[in-house]
Amino acid sequence: MSEHQLQPVAPPERIQVIDVLRGVALFGIIAANMRGFNAPARVYGSPELMWSGTADRIVQSFIDVFISGKFITLFSFLFGLGFAVQMSRAEAKGANFVSFYARRMSILLVIGLVHSFLIWWGDILVTYALLGFALLLFRKRSQKTVMAWALGLLSVFMLLGLVFMVLVRFGVHIPAPSNPTPEQIQQTVRIYGRGSIGQIMVERAGDVRRQYTAPFYFASVLGVFLLGLYVWRRGIFQDVPAHLALIRKWLWIFLAVGLAGNVGAWLIGVLLHPPPQPNLANLLRWGIAYTIGVPALSCFYASGVVLLFQKPAWQKRLLPFAAVGRMALSNYLLQSVVCTLLYYSYGFGLYGKVGPAMGLIPTLVIYGAQIPLSAWWLRRYQFGPMEWLWRSLSYGYFQSMRIGRVAVGGPSPAGAA
Repeated sequence: MSEHQLQPVAPPERIQVIDVLRGVALFGIIAANMRGFNAPARVYGSPELMWSGTADRIVQSFIDVFISGKFITLFSFLFGLGFAVQMSRAEAKGANFVSFYARRMSILLVIGLVHSFLIWWGDILVTYALLGFALLLFRKRSQKTVMAWALGLLSVFMLLGLVFMVLVRFGVHIPAPSNPTPEQIQQTVRIYGRGSIGQIMVERAGDVRRQYTAPFYFASVLGVFLLGLYVWRRGIFQDVPAHLALIRKWLWIFLAVGLAGNVGAWLIGVLLHPPPQPNLANLLRWGIAYTIGVPALSCFYASGVVLLFQKPAWQKRLLPFAAVGRMALSNYLLQSVVCTLLYYSYGFGLYGKVGPAMGLIPTLVIYGAQIPLSAWWLRRYQFGPMEWLWRSLSYGYFQSMRIGRVAVGGPSPAGAA
């Protein structure tokens, strides 16, 4: 059977709770990313270098403990799970999955590069596309192997931190990373807030380069992808009611470990600043606590949403998030477009003027608008605009956009799956 017999998943075949989780993740992503839209990349991990007010520090601390890293981890988990869904459905039809998936990742890579260099430096799509190819190496591997690799990749930074701590204990000097100078911060604020489009593009290219020189970040993302692959193979999302006892059991373990790790990381982080040269040992301790705490709290959020979705009253409350999740690519890119227009010089020029506390307002307004907008769009069209483009290029023919219409150049609806 050829790859052309692969078809997009029809709405009735979608697992709604997965779309809900994806939609919920997008809220956490814009909440965490707001400081990256409004302030230099070099202070992303040290926002107190720009925002030292009490309200800003309280809000940023809350975001650091409960949001940052957790929802992009959930988003990454769902990407790996989505890979497993596509692969299992392709195998069930005997279709050529590898060539189709490789084309799909190539297109996502192009979209990500455009997003990175022309819209916002903090893109995640390039990482997803490149590591999406790596996922193909695990499609025939056993569950035991997949889990071993997942845990190993997630532990890379933690293990390296332990090695560094031992070296420091024995007197080996390892230089600690330095904070940017006030002059560097102000120069970036000036370029993004008042500079020309050409100056912004040059500055953004430098930020993109720094973004992709963190190999341990890539390792952790691939590890989370593999967790998604593993969970789908376990059949948990295919039959949630049969796994409720397991989910409830792990829910509280995830919460305890997640809170301990993230609160610990926050407390250690307080000790790292404001000294211009952070203590390396504390920095490594922070990395260990963060490495354990982030995926645990992310799993708690996912488990909690899945459990709540089993209750009819909560299912009604959560379903609006499914529309946002079905248009995840469009909504993710829309967040970047709107936020850069809000902050950059070619828009409202508010770059560097809105701290974490006030940043809650655009976070809630933008995401709040995406919920009814997504629902309105999906009442009329089968896919979000970027999903339509991605699917059309992936499948090799124009997908039908309006509900009830037949795709141009593709099989009839009777052949769709």
